[in-house]
Amino acid sequence: MSDLTLNIASLPGNVGVQAQRSQAADICARTGLPGKRDEDWKYTDISRLTATLGDAWWLTAPTAINSDATSLATIDDLDAYRLVFIAGQFQPEQSNLPDGVQLRPLSELLQNDTDDSAHCLFKLDESAPLFNGLLAANSALASDGLCACIGDGIKLDKPLYAVHVGNSTAHTLNGLMLGKGAEATLIEHFIGTDSDQAGLSNIATYLRLGDNAALTHYRLQLESDKQFHVGRVEVKQARDSRYTLHAVELGGSLSRADIVVNLAEPGASCALNGLFVASGRQHIDHHTRIDHNAPHCCSRENYRTVLDGRAHAVFNGKIVVAEGAVKTDSAQSNGNLLLSKHAEIDTKPELEIYNDDVKCAHGVTVGQLDKNQLFYLKSRGLSEDEARQLLTVAFADEILVAMDIKAVRSFIEKEAFSKLPNLGDLEGVLG
Repeated sequence: MSDLTLNIASLPGNVGVQAQRSQAADICARTGLPGKRDEDWKYTDISRLTATLGDAWWLTAPTAINSDATSLATIDDLDAYRLVFIAGQFQPEQSNLPDGVQLRPLSELLQNDTDDSAHCLFKLDESAPLFNGLLAANSALASDGLCACIGDGIKLDKPLYAVHVGNSTAHTLNGLMLGKGAEATLIEHFIGTDSDQAGLSNIATYLRLGDNAALTHYRLQLESDKQFHVGRVEVKQARDSRYTLHAVELGGSLSRADIVVNLAEPGASCALNGLFVASGRQHIDHHTRIDHNAPHCCSRENYRTVLDGRAHAVFNGKIVVAEGAVKTDSAQSNGNLLLSKHAEIDTKPELEIYNDDVKCAHGVTVGQLDKNQLFYLKSRGLSEDEARQLLTVAFADEILVAMDIKAVRSFIEKEAFSKLPNLGDLEGVLG
């Protein structure tokens, strides 16, 4: 791991950033990669990463990729401000940025020795929930990403669409701050190519919402079959702010995402919606944590998983209600549909409540397609495949219909179910 320390010397950043990089490298060397003895990684074997990429798993090695991201599976008919990153590097010629918003790539900020605005993004807190050596590696090695500040009262007329393309190893660091009363939509879209090369996408996204701000966040993971994907989303919300997440996991060999939300001030609310669709030997793991740290906060969480083949998914949703966080209103639901007898799900909802005056609920279901429902649909003239298709789509539809951008919803419908046997043609099924 000493090579990591040597590697950061060539990375951009002023004295303050370089100090943070060195500290992060030391933490990474000390903590190493998480293992199965870590409770939060009990069901995810990260040794697959080192077995594929070697001991220098963190080493960035960009490969030649078609420089035109529009030739890849991006979202058709999406009217948005586009930011394209290829192999972890910003592509200005393929991007268009909105006026009136402080938005720059991280690489540009790091070139200015007198600009300390990027410094806070590299600062680590080892006591933070779900902290691990992969996050430390991100802070040590990140050289590009999205950095934006949306001022008080500004409401973006179009989404920010950040497209990340690549099959190489890249560490990307993003930061988005919304001022008082600001409103925005952020779409993070991770795309693989047809390359046989494997790499690691190590992504950290830090979001800060001011008083009465509102952010809708789409996180769409469609990496290539050989790619490893590790992501962290960390959200801090001020009074009466609203955060909505639509997390979709479709790609990658092994994918892990940690979603950490801090409802820090009264009246803050969040809604986390997730959809996994996996087949083959894919492994998908989401750990979420919502901290109710203030009174009168509300959280909703709804995750749906569809697994085929020998796919394995992990969902751990933890809700913590702090002492003094009275009138908390929280509900969590996790539904899992197994299309194969070899598919596997490990699910664990958790509640930690240090207050009596709260309303909290959670529920989990795991099952296969209902034989009686299949029989009924076939008795109405549907074929076996059509009946299975309809029931599977209906199961996932609760997550899909919550997406308020039609172009995104249509894209995910097509991509999600085209990978499952007999579920390739959804046109007209959902309407």
